Amino acid sequence: MAKMEHTFIAIKPDGIQRGLVGDTIKHFEQKGFRLVAMKFLRASEELLKQHYIDLKDRLFYPGLVKYMNSGPVVAMEHHSWQ
Repeated sequence: MAKMEHTFIAIKPDGIQRGLVGDTIKHFEQKGFRLVAMKFLRASEELLKQHYIDLKDRLFYPGLVKYMNSGPVVAMEHHSWQ
């Protein structure tokens, strides 16, 4: 029996700057993902720290939070059947 999977996908600041939003969405839809929600936002440092909490002990964590806060992102939820 097939089960619906929920997937979070983020297009990072460099993807936005390079104009890859449409191509990225198209890629996932061609792979069978169904876009159900999308939001263009500038994530706060607090939100990013919470989102990446599982990486907080890694050396790259501060740089990751700073990079993700450097510009807007596109946050999406996709559904697919597995």
